[in-house]
Amino acid sequence: MTFTLDELLAATVVFTALRVFAPDALHLTRRLLRAGVRVGAAELLKGGRPSDAAPSLTASSDEGV
Repeated sequence: MTFTLDELLAATVVFTALRVFAPDALHLTRRLLRAGVRVGAAELLKGGRPSDAAPSLTASSDEGV
């Protein structure tokens, strides 16, 4: 099995791009996950009623309909 020069150069470009950008992508992913955890923890600590965007699990007032 032989590879052409174009195929080898393309593989080198892909490998280099992964090597350069993967650490930044992982850092960004971790940062976004930490921010989500902070927001979730703040919502839990706030207590009270859940946000209006969340569906209500309680019985509605128009059950007889």
